[in-house]
Amino acid sequence: MRTSIDAFIGSTGRKLKAFRNDCLGSITQISAVAAIPMFLCAGAAIDTVRINREQVAFDAAVDSAALAIAADDRASLAGLDSAEVTARLAELEEFAKEYMAENYTPQYGSSQEMDVEVTITGAAIDLEAKHSFPTTIMSLTGIDEIELAAHSQIMKAMRPIEMVLVMDTTGSMSSSGKLDGAKTAARNLLSTVYGGSAASVGESEYLRVALVPFAAGVRLNPSAYDFNLNWIDTTGANPLSKVNFNDTSWNNYTAWSQLKRTSSINHTWNGCVEARMRGDDASNTDYNVNDVAPTSGVTRFPAYFAPDAPSFANLSAYGSYQNYSFSGTYIPESGTPSEVAGMTTAQKNDTSTNGLIYRQQNQAKYVNRNIGAESLTSATEGPWKGCAKTAIVPLTYKRANVEAGITAMVAAGNTLIAEGVAWGWRVLSPTEPFTKVEASTSFPADTISTYHHPRWLKIMVIMTDGDNDISAGVDSLNGTTYTAYGRGKEAMADNRFGTTSDSSIMGKLDDAMSAACTQAKAEGIELYVTSFGSGVSSATRAKLQACATDADNYQHATSSADLAAFFNHIGQDVLNKSIYVSK
Repeated sequence: MRTSIDAFIGSTGRKLKAFRNDCLGSITQISAVAAIPMFLCAGAAIDTVRINREQVAFDAAVDSAALAIAADDRASLAGLDSAEVTARLAELEEFAKEYMAENYTPQYGSSQEMDVEVTITGAAIDLEAKHSFPTTIMSLTGIDEIELAAHSQIMKAMRPIEMVLVMDTTGSMSSSGKLDGAKTAARNLLSTVYGGSAASVGESEYLRVALVPFAAGVRLNPSAYDFNLNWIDTTGANPLSKVNFNDTSWNNYTAWSQLKRTSSINHTWNGCVEARMRGDDASNTDYNVNDVAPTSGVTRFPAYFAPDAPSFANLSAYGSYQNYSFSGTYIPESGTPSEVAGMTTAQKNDTSTNGLIYRQQNQAKYVNRNIGAESLTSATEGPWKGCAKTAIVPLTYKRANVEAGITAMVAAGNTLIAEGVAWGWRVLSPTEPFTKVEASTSFPADTISTYHHPRWLKIMVIMTDGDNDISAGVDSLNGTTYTAYGRGKEAMADNRFGTTSDSSIMGKLDDAMSAACTQAKAEGIELYVTSFGSGVSSATRAKLQACATDADNYQHATSSADLAAFFNHIGQDVLNKSIYVSK
């Protein structure tokens, strides 16, 4: 046995010595020793590729969740106390988790459990998320998982906005506190888009805002930064400027200077304008609802001039004339000047419709007639009858100008929504009238952006509390009260309604409103529309909803609180449309 063992040992020793001295197969020996670290390195490379792919997917999920939060009305913390803010952020964090769970599936068996933190500061929304990712080969080294982290920041109002508020200031707005409610809603909307009160945020490089108060007409401000008298027909080149007078040398603009404000001071045109002539959309001649530049003739705007109606006729035969315009009565036959100044006996005695129209269009009765000053705080009669009491505020960086315009709004006059929409569009249009943006303390004057601009958003907010209403059929002689569209019974050659039928006029006004909305939307302007109060019929609500860019951009407000809530929603939605991901 001993010999066998010795023989085995000797044989084994000789074999080991031979293996040690043999150079053949050395690569195999080295590879065997290096196999483990090489295996681990390859595994780490594979895990790194998997991790990188997962990080990209995780980043995209976090960006999407952050955008979803920014688009949610709950992202507004305005008016919340500290406890409510904490609760709201927790609610949004749960929302983010649910959103990511529905839209993101981690790979390779990892769970959907993740840590999420939402922070909202001013215009910034930050979302931070962490997620554990399991390793494979790397786990042999004791590294079982890698933590993936992602951060997304959404900045609101970083895409600049040009916005106009088109506000109904008709007489019905004086009831039930509606005008005050509308003013509050408008101011709150501004606070939303500016991100603070007027006192704390008076201007922003991202916001240019305008205001268009409307009634049966709109008023320009001849002293405004962006105003040019060349927009107005001062010479009678537009035939519509002459329809109120028998003498064709007269026109609406010059007629103002014939009236006296006091015994020694004559009136001057007050800024109110009438609509241009309707026409054919296809040939772009429907000037009452388009933005063609007022350069000459029919494209210039007639000055507004509501004529004095006949004073002596049998009123029961013609209805209660809605167009008397001076001191709440008519210019009488007696006195100086009189309604019949310069008329022949036959003309004075002619009580036919044509005879009454001749009296109404007798320009001689205005010469040196003292009608007193216009009241800008109440509805009074005069050549301004039916026009909005306060003027358009063109696009400006000065928030204070718009705030002052809102404060000044007065309820008076009938309702012609199409004029409000048309001028809201013109305020945003890059063509005349209005091409400039007024400077502020920090931001220089500029020009209005082009349509479909790659950066600037154009927004129009429209609010009205009633149907189109210009008292059609109440005045048998004129057909309607006087408005920016003139009078309903005007001859068709000069008729801006497209009809002399009392029963068809309101439908024509609805059509004009729809045409203005449609053309503004075609130019890329986003329209938000709200009807307000019980005076809006279901038919008009449907037309206003169609006027809005989409169904979500329209709402009917039954109260001032409803109006304020919807205007706040508009502000949030406007901001949401301007957001982008900043990494």
